Amino acid sequence: MGKIRIIIFLLLSNYIVFASNAASVTCTFMSETVITKEGVWIKSEMDFMKLFELFGEGGLTLQLENSLLAQLDSQNVFLAGETSLGKVYLRGSEMGIEGKNIKIEGEFITMYDGMCDVSFGG
Repeated sequence: MGKIRIIIFLLLSNYIVFASNAASVTCTFMSETVITKEGVWIKSEMDFMKLFELFGEGGLTLQLENSLLAQLDSQNVFLAGETSLGKVYLRGSEMGIEGKNIKIEGEFITMYDGMCDVSFGG
């Protein structure tokens, strides 16, 4: 009876671990905008080589917990995660999933805009 409880416990704990990160989101950023903290627009550009160097060939990938995945249906903006390149916000819409990566450095706010895809499982 003890071995059965251990096996059941291990199966349930594996299910809980894998269920908490049920999906991943990959964002491809297409533009960069820089403003000051006061709201002054400094620049906007679509430098694909720079974006490629920052985010890599596949774009930025984050794991999404089920609770965050459900937020995509709300069509509200929500914080999906944070990386060394800033905070990543997502919003589901009829057009797909919009993504923004926002980083504050000193007096400047840099925003990367793009579209994202969700993949499920592993």
